[in-house]
Amino acid sequence: MATPPPPPASRPSRAPNLLVRPTAICIGLLANLLYMLVLTNAFDYHLKTPAVFGKPTQSVLISLVGASSIIPTLLGWALLELLERFVPRRATVIWTVLAVLTLVGSLPYNGSGITVTDQLLLAQMHLIVGAAVIPTFIITSMRRR
Repeated sequence: MATPPPPPASRPSRAPNLLVRPTAICIGLLANLLYMLVLTNAFDYHLKTPAVFGKPTQSVLISLVGASSIIPTLLGWALLELLERFVPRRATVIWTVLAVLTLVGSLPYNGSGITVTDQLLLAQMHLIVGAAVIPTFIITSMRRR
């Protein structure tokens, strides 16, 4: 009697990534929105953005927080998907380096028109999203191999 052939090597499904990555983006967004609500309502602090491109300092609005929390992370996700498709062996390393460089480059170093406190609080917002998204994307990318 012949033995049945062994089952094919299991390959991780894409289903977890389709749930985990958007969840990480939402967690980063919600954490930043909560952070803004605590700053404005509990501490009555009105965060300002630095003067750039000839524009004066402006108050940080909830819509700006939402857009700046979602748009870069969606672009990062798209880049990771492309890298996983075209250079799967190096995708995680390339994306991680680019993500960390983007995070560090986006920190508010120029405080023209704002206080050091504003700079630190804005940097905290960038780090909140980075802490939610970068490790999650790395883990889900490494799982795909």
